[in-house]
Amino acid sequence: MNPKRFIVCCLILVSAVIAAASQTPERNITIDRIAQIKYPTSPAWSPDGERVAFLWDAWGKQDLFVVTPGEEPVQLTDFPVDPDMLITDIGSVDWASSEEILFGKEGQLWTVSPTKPGPMRVPGLAGAGSFALSPNRGQIAFSRNGQLWLASLETKYERQLTFIEGGLRASAPVFSPDGQWLTFAASRSTTIQYPLPFNGNLIRSYVNANQERRLGVVSTLGSNVTWIPTVGNARSAQFTADGSILYEEISPDRKTRELKVTSVGGVPRTIWKDYDDRWYSPHRRDSKLLVSPDGESVAFVSDRQGWVHLYVMPVDTASEKEAKQLTSGNYLSALGSWSPDSGRIAYHHGVDGNPMERFIDIVEVTTGKSETIVAENGVNLDPAFSPDGTHLVYGRTDTQNSLDLFAVAAEPRSKSVRLSDSMPPGMDRTLLTTPVAVEFPSRHDGQPVPATLMVHEDLDLTERHPAVVWIHGSGSDQNYLGWHPASYRMYYSMHQYLAQQGYVILTPDYRGSSGYSRDWSTGHHMSIGVTDTADVASGADYLKTLDYVDPDRIGVWGLSYGGFMTLQALWRDPTLWRAGIDVAGVVDWAYRGAGINLSGFTIPRLGSPAENPEVYEVSSSYKHMDMLERPLMVMHGTDDRNVTFHDSLILIDQLVKLGKDFETVIYPGEIHFFRRDIVLRDAWRRAEQFFDRHLKNGPKMSSQ
Repeated sequence: MNPKRFIVCCLILVSAVIAAASQTPERNITIDRIAQIKYPTSPAWSPDGERVAFLWDAWGKQDLFVVTPGEEPVQLTDFPVDPDMLITDIGSVDWASSEEILFGKEGQLWTVSPTKPGPMRVPGLAGAGSFALSPNRGQIAFSRNGQLWLASLETKYERQLTFIEGGLRASAPVFSPDGQWLTFAASRSTTIQYPLPFNGNLIRSYVNANQERRLGVVSTLGSNVTWIPTVGNARSAQFTADGSILYEEISPDRKTRELKVTSVGGVPRTIWKDYDDRWYSPHRRDSKLLVSPDGESVAFVSDRQGWVHLYVMPVDTASEKEAKQLTSGNYLSALGSWSPDSGRIAYHHGVDGNPMERFIDIVEVTTGKSETIVAENGVNLDPAFSPDGTHLVYGRTDTQNSLDLFAVAAEPRSKSVRLSDSMPPGMDRTLLTTPVAVEFPSRHDGQPVPATLMVHEDLDLTERHPAVVWIHGSGSDQNYLGWHPASYRMYYSMHQYLAQQGYVILTPDYRGSSGYSRDWSTGHHMSIGVTDTADVASGADYLKTLDYVDPDRIGVWGLSYGGFMTLQALWRDPTLWRAGIDVAGVVDWAYRGAGINLSGFTIPRLGSPAENPEVYEVSSSYKHMDMLERPLMVMHGTDDRNVTFHDSLILIDQLVKLGKDFETVIYPGEIHFFRRDIVLRDAWRRAEQFFDRHLKNGPKMSSQ
């Protein structure tokens, strides 16, 4: 060959390779990497305020760490994973002193020093995996075999405090300020077999159904249990300065929420009452109830003004008129913690026009004046004061970081210090795609539907590309401009990967989502799977208006309630979507509405099956699978306690009987929110392959 011609050919080849590379996003975000993002929880200040202990979950392997702000975290435990499940978990964690941390694991109490790594079992006290320490940290209360026990940490002498009968099991003890009393929850459940007539007799499906929940009080000196008369779901019991007990009670239909106070053996009195003819809307995540450290005041949230906001009132109030509203406006506020002197409250909040981020303020209770502490864009939440009130620890996510812990001085505009870094080695955060907030009119009534849009910066906007609509779960969660700080974090990670692969990602906050007004949060009343599904379908309509999206290659997927909505979307508008993935979706609300499970969710939204059979009929997705026209994948873990595997069995049986095109992926032993990296890697590869087959490699439309 002519040498000159050879050089020219090489130059042409190299130029072509460089040109092709410049049009393809760098493949730095891999499924292997996103499956190994860690997750910190349960931050707790040491009594001297010098360190923060926290649990760090490495895709199923959970260990205890401690960190001094400005230094690297120190790992205090390194327990081997269970050989079958490949996970390990730690229960309650608390500081016994600034030089000793107690924690529970597998029904045993352990101790470890923050300066001398190496945990040791605490002799005796078997069954103390879940516990509470007395105010002077000298005693420990714990449940064992459904009863409350009390023990001395010094002598390890223990004695049984309760002798509850009737199948009730005690849990969640809380000490009074003087250490003389304990309040606790007690519940009774039963195991119910789900009907699966097509499944034979060798494999059966069961669920634990709560039948009763009560609040009790018992003296640490020994006495009979005094039961607090409650109706509905009573929770968050705490002691006040005079030894009374304050708690929250939500009616069975969730229309009424009351704050009540009672003395031991007394008659409860209501100090605050909310009522909504739909249901009390604040998400449990945003609905803390906090008695002040001095026991004189209670801080809480309410949506009675149309948005979730902070209130405070004396615990011995004679009238609701003594309540003071601390925040107001068209945004959500949520409690973090009281300052040790009971004068300030740290909280996180959205801002008007920006419901997808959170910022941290501190409010002076007497004046109602708030000062901004953390103003950086992202999701900053759950601030907790240090013991001396000078600092806060909080969680934070943003567009380039999954959830991590930070510390900051409790002064306006102070500089935060990172305490943990949960992203895997090698992840180039500069290559992550930044989501933007968008909105579009709903098919149902034209109301604007908020959403996030993710388009990789290297995507060729002169071509049309496949798109995926993600439907978040719970029916009352929301999306953020950044990593989800909790249960849906792994799906945000997967969307970062899909965006890198050339997909456009849309995540709508359909009506029912939290973080918005009360009207939007309850907007699918008596119409779940209908009006909210219309909101999601409107997302596909919006994508079709984008010149760089192929209108014939739009897929949909979701987990839990999002899986249910995926099924609803596929049968209600069979040709709108090219393909869909249902991950652990509910397929029939009727047996939940009948009281077997999740009735606290279902009844407020749909009434009972007897009262509204037509509403239940239209929301029972599996009954409408004859309308399914496009490919479907069903994913589910067999140890799902949120939406049992029973739902997918019903769905699969129906799809087989109808001869529909579908794929099934089952993960033995996996929970509702896929946790283990082995499962995440497999699930995400299968999801990508499914979308590639049906979206990326499907017929393309011209951009002209």
